[in-house]
Amino acid sequence: MLKDLQFSKTFWVAISIVYSYCLLLFYAFFILTEGVLNPDTATQYDIAIKLTSVRLAIIVFGLIAYPIILSRFLKYSKYVTVAFTAWAIVMYIEDYFVLYSLVKYPEGRLIDIVQSLRPIFIAGSIWMCFELIFSSQLRDLRYVTKKK
Repeated sequence: MLKDLQFSKTFWVAISIVYSYCLLLFYAFFILTEGVLNPDTATQYDIAIKLTSVRLAIIVFGLIAYPIILSRFLKYSKYVTVAFTAWAIVMYIEDYFVLYSLVKYPEGRLIDIVQSLRPIFIAGSIWMCFELIFSSQLRDLRYVTKKK
């Protein structure tokens, strides 16, 4: 099944960057939920943890479903990739312009690393979108020319 997937090495590097970032995000979330709540700012941290947990639930679903969609439903994988990438970009813009001023995330080096690697995660997702969109069109063109 995976032998039929003929993507470039850059695509596989991009998908490994995306999965690595998500695993780092899980690690950071589970480390930070262990007693970081300060009684003075407990409501802000609580809001941040609730927001992150909702996002992580969607990410877990995406990480589990994406390999299945990529291997079995290649036709729809580009739509799913574009949707997840758009969602990640919207979350990044929303966090940067709105939520960072309202919600206080716990301070720490790991949180800073996760926040600073977020544009790399988005760039990897965007590359996956480009490759899926343009390579599928090229595959369709090859199929049409072979058929003639």
